[in-house]
Amino acid sequence: MALLEEKDSEFLKKDFKEKLKNNVKLIFFKSEDACLYCKEVKDILLEVSGLSDKITLEEYDFDKDKEKVKQYGIKRTPATAIEGDKDYGVRYYGIPAGHEFMTLIHGIINVSTKETGLSLKTVEKLKEIVKPYNIQVFVTPT
Repeated sequence: MALLEEKDSEFLKKDFKEKLKNNVKLIFFKSEDACLYCKEVKDILLEVSGLSDKITLEEYDFDKDKEKVKQYGIKRTPATAIEGDKDYGVRYYGIPAGHEFMTLIHGIINVSTKETGLSLKTVEKLKEIVKPYNIQVFVTPT
Protein backbone atom coordinates (compact mmCIF):
# COMPACT_ATOMS: atom_id res chain seq x y z
CA MET A 1 0.00 0.00 0.00
CA ALA A 2 1.35 3.40 -0.98
CA LEU A 3 1.96 5.86 1.82
CA LEU A 4 1.86 8.90 -0.44
CA GLU A 5 -1.26 9.97 -2.24
CA GLU A 6 -1.01 9.70 -6.02
CA LYS A 7 -1.01 13.49 -6.51
CA ASP A 8 1.87 13.84 -4.01
CA SER A 9 3.86 11.06 -5.70
CA GLU A 10 3.38 12.71 -9.08
CA PHE A 11 4.44 16.09 -7.68
CA LEU A 12 7.60 14.59 -6.17
CA LYS A 13 8.45 12.66 -9.35
CA LYS A 14 8.22 15.91 -11.33
CA ASP A 15 10.13 17.86 -8.68
CA PHE A 16 12.91 15.24 -8.54
CA LYS A 17 13.11 15.11 -12.35
CA GLU A 18 13.57 18.89 -12.50
CA LYS A 19 15.82 19.36 -9.47
CA LEU A 20 17.97 16.27 -8.93
CA LYS A 21 21.30 16.73 -10.69
CA ASN A 22 23.42 13.94 -9.21
CA ASN A 23 22.69 10.53 -7.75
CA VAL A 24 21.75 10.25 -4.08
CA LYS A 25 22.01 7.22 -1.86
CA LEU A 26 19.74 6.85 1.15
CA ILE A 27 21.54 4.66 3.67
CA PHE A 28 19.07 3.35 6.22
CA PHE A 29 20.09 1.93 9.59
CA LYS A 30 17.61 -0.15 11.55
CA SER A 31 17.71 -2.32 14.65
CA GLU A 32 15.79 -5.54 15.05
CA ASP A 33 15.46 -5.10 18.81
CA ALA A 34 14.68 -1.63 20.10
CA CYS A 35 13.72 0.45 17.11
CA LEU A 36 10.51 2.41 17.25
CA TYR A 37 9.32 3.25 13.70
CA CYS A 38 12.05 1.36 11.79
CA LYS A 39 9.49 -0.46 9.64
CA GLU A 40 7.65 2.76 8.85
CA VAL A 41 10.86 4.61 8.01
CA LYS A 42 11.92 1.82 5.66
CA ASP A 43 8.50 1.97 3.95
CA ILE A 44 8.83 5.74 3.47
CA LEU A 45 12.37 5.44 2.11
CA LEU A 46 11.36 2.65 -0.28
CA GLU A 47 8.55 4.78 -1.63
CA VAL A 48 10.68 7.92 -1.96
CA SER A 49 13.57 6.05 -3.61
CA GLY A 50 11.11 4.61 -6.12
CA LEU A 51 10.19 8.09 -7.35
CA SER A 52 13.49 8.74 -9.16
CA ASP A 53 16.19 6.64 -10.78
CA LYS A 54 18.68 9.05 -9.19
CA ILE A 55 17.79 7.81 -5.68
CA THR A 56 18.93 4.44 -4.35
CA LEU A 57 18.40 2.81 -0.99
CA GLU A 58 20.77 0.68 1.08
CA GLU A 59 19.83 -0.91 4.39
CA TYR A 60 22.04 -1.93 7.31
CA ASP A 61 21.44 -3.39 10.74
CA PHE A 62 22.74 -1.21 13.57
CA ASP A 63 23.62 -4.24 15.70
CA LYS A 64 25.19 -6.41 12.98
CA ASP A 65 26.81 -4.03 10.47
CA LYS A 66 29.26 -2.39 12.88
CA GLU A 67 31.68 -1.27 10.12
CA LYS A 68 28.95 0.67 8.32
CA VAL A 69 27.67 2.10 11.62
CA LYS A 70 31.18 3.34 12.40
CA GLN A 71 31.80 4.58 8.84
CA TYR A 72 28.69 6.77 8.94
CA GLY A 73 28.91 7.68 12.64
CA ILE A 74 25.40 6.45 13.37
CA LYS A 75 24.41 6.87 17.03
CA ARG A 76 20.88 5.41 17.17
CA THR A 77 18.04 4.08 15.04
CA PRO A 78 16.16 4.68 12.93
CA ALA A 79 18.78 6.67 11.03
CA THR A 80 19.18 7.68 7.42
CA ALA A 81 22.38 9.01 5.91
CA ILE A 82 21.85 11.03 2.72
CA GLU A 83 24.93 10.62 0.54
CA GLY A 84 25.81 12.11 -2.82
CA ASP A 85 29.11 11.85 -4.69
CA LYS A 86 30.60 11.87 -1.20
CA ASP A 87 29.37 11.76 2.37
CA TYR A 88 28.49 15.31 3.40
CA GLY A 89 27.51 14.21 6.91
CA VAL A 90 23.76 14.69 6.41
CA ARG A 91 21.85 12.43 8.81
CA TYR A 92 18.16 12.11 9.56
CA TYR A 93 17.20 10.41 12.83
CA GLY A 94 13.64 9.34 13.45
CA ILE A 95 10.65 9.07 11.18
CA PRO A 96 10.29 11.65 8.38
CA ALA A 97 6.53 11.88 8.64
CA GLY A 98 4.11 14.75 8.84
CA HIS A 99 5.81 18.14 8.74
CA GLU A 100 9.23 16.46 8.88
CA PHE A 101 8.73 14.65 5.56
CA MET A 102 9.79 17.72 3.59
CA THR A 103 13.01 17.91 5.62
CA LEU A 104 13.96 14.55 4.08
CA ILE A 105 12.96 15.71 0.59
CA HIS A 106 14.95 18.95 0.89
CA GLY A 107 17.93 17.00 2.22
CA ILE A 108 17.84 14.75 -0.86
CA ILE A 109 17.63 17.73 -3.21
CA ASN A 110 20.37 19.67 -1.41
CA VAL A 111 22.78 16.72 -1.50
CA SER A 112 21.98 16.05 -5.17
CA THR A 113 22.51 19.65 -6.24
CA LYS A 114 25.42 20.28 -3.83
CA GLU A 115 23.65 23.49 -2.84
CA THR A 116 22.67 24.47 0.68
CA GLY A 117 20.73 27.65 0.13
CA LEU A 118 23.16 29.49 2.41
CA SER A 119 24.38 32.94 1.44
CA LEU A 120 27.95 33.36 0.18
CA LYS A 121 28.71 35.39 3.30
CA THR A 122 27.60 32.50 5.51
CA VAL A 123 29.58 29.97 3.47
CA GLU A 124 32.73 32.10 3.78
CA LYS A 125 32.22 32.46 7.52
CA LEU A 126 31.77 28.70 7.89
CA LYS A 127 35.12 28.12 6.17
CA GLU A 128 36.74 29.76 9.20
CA ILE A 129 35.71 26.83 11.40
CA VAL A 130 38.80 24.69 11.90
CA LYS A 131 37.68 22.06 14.40
CA PRO A 132 34.79 19.59 14.02
CA TYR A 133 31.38 20.46 15.44
CA ASN A 134 28.35 18.27 15.85
CA ILE A 135 25.25 20.27 14.94
CA GLN A 136 21.90 18.76 15.82
CA VAL A 137 18.59 20.28 14.79
CA PHE A 138 15.48 19.08 16.59
CA VAL A 139 12.18 19.64 14.81
CA THR A 140 8.69 19.50 16.24
CA PRO A 141 5.51 21.26 15.17
CA THR A 142 4.65 21.94 18.82
